[in-house]
Amino acid sequence: MKKGKLLYLVCIIAIVAGLGAASCTPAEQEVAEQEVFELTFAAIHPAECGMMKVVNGGWANWLEEESGGRIKLTVFPSEQAAAAPEHYDAARTGVVDIACHMIGFNPGRWPLSDVAYLPLIFEFPGSRAAALTCMALYDKYPEIQAEHQEVKVLGFHANAPQQVHTIDNPVHTLEDMQGLLVDTTGKWGVAAIQALGASPEGVMPTERYDAMSKGIFNADMSEWEGQMVWHLNELTHYSTECSLYLMTFIHVMNLDTWNSLPSDLQELFVGENARTFFALHGYNFDKDDIAFREMLDAQYKADGYEGIYVLPDEERARWVEAVQPLWEQWVQEAATVVGEAKARAILEDAINFAEQYGGYPDEACPDCADTLHEWGAPGY
Repeated sequence: MKKGKLLYLVCIIAIVAGLGAASCTPAEQEVAEQEVFELTFAAIHPAECGMMKVVNGGWANWLEEESGGRIKLTVFPSEQAAAAPEHYDAARTGVVDIACHMIGFNPGRWPLSDVAYLPLIFEFPGSRAAALTCMALYDKYPEIQAEHQEVKVLGFHANAPQQVHTIDNPVHTLEDMQGLLVDTTGKWGVAAIQALGASPEGVMPTERYDAMSKGIFNADMSEWEGQMVWHLNELTHYSTECSLYLMTFIHVMNLDTWNSLPSDLQELFVGENARTFFALHGYNFDKDDIAFREMLDAQYKADGYEGIYVLPDEERARWVEAVQPLWEQWVQEAATVVGEAKARAILEDAINFAEQYGGYPDEACPDCADTLHEWGAPGY
């Protein structure tokens, strides 16, 4: 983290040049003498992803304005600062100041934080619901907080629910999943694919297109936006809306960086400010996911295919039955950390919060678009 006192130097130069106190008012000199904190932010998402629009174009603007220019955020997308599985530790060790890390990249490391990753908890669209669910769980349970003592947790976000996308054959039933080689990641994502009878394959996000084009897998799990942003839509011909699971991300700050910030700047990253940022994050992701769903459906139909297939309720119930044992597996594993009663309470709260915060974005958060416009986020 670099710290600068540029305005202060301007004032000093002005005084030395004989311009005197008139060149910098007392108020200006007071601001000039305050440190400017140049913070770095690491993410796996490509620059064109909706998440990056909100972080780089919205939140960064808001932080700089609200801090009076004392916080400047530089964002490194697409694993430019560190490999995806290393982002959490990059922030923990000070390689970067802040990182957005996908919890699923480190299976078993944070077993309680994994709960929102379980299959079929969230419905489409689900990014905002997942972000607020994870934050509510973190705020409520000290045991979840204890999993992240080596960093300052700023909050959580999630991509939208993952759908099945295939190259050659549509998926209409559980039987259609048999024999598929599906790109997925994370302990519970892999387990969900296996529970449905398919075989999981895993590569880093930046490697997915090349791997799929070479036949390493013939299906992938991705949100609608991801399918388009990573250009996988160029390879697939069928998509099934099942909302199997979503992938949760945690935003963490290096503790030394956090402790170096004055209390008024720390306040910008926590409390209601944090809740607003992550709610906006989810709102934007949901809006983009809805738009990209429409685009992908139109593409398939224009190419002569059937368009996006939505699982009927009866078929979805079969999928729920197939993955239900994973919920119990999570409870039993979490019980070794917090006891079975607390583990079941966390899971029950996750399900209830998911329902509480669910809904289509403009209905669930009618003021979000105006706030993003005020922040200067692209597209608003």
